[in-house]
Amino acid sequence: MNRIILASHGGLSEGMLDTARMIVGDLPNVYAVSTQRDETETIVEATRKLLYSFAKEDRVFILTDVLSGSVNNDMLSLAAEFPDITVICGMNVCLVLEMVTMDDDPVGEEIRRIIEESRGQITNCTEELRNAMKQEEEDDL
Repeated sequence: MNRIILASHGGLSEGMLDTARMIVGDLPNVYAVSTQRDETETIVEATRKLLYSFAKEDRVFILTDVLSGSVNNDMLSLAAEFPDITVICGMNVCLVLEMVTMDDDPVGEEIRRIIEESRGQITNCTEELRNAMKQEEEDDL
């Protein structure tokens, strides 16, 4: 089974999970962990507990929010203890939805494709609209 851990600063990961559930429905294999100001358990401890609760054959993907941020670094530090985890940074809703709806075990090229599609969803919509309107005006001339 694929397991997906959403890891972030503050409530972002919980919000991502809530959004994904609203769109997809129940997601029993997706988990949210975060670092908080007044935490009683560190994000590393919470994630380690999750990782130890999974079956050995489970494939684990950890999606983080900020490259080289403390959460991303903490999740990468777990790779020494859990060498089969895959940490992907740049969590956005499109990435989360792609990952939670995948049916198989993505590797290599498939993961790169998912990341590229998620990047492609980041755009300046106002600029896109203005360019389309300008092109339409030019086409009408």
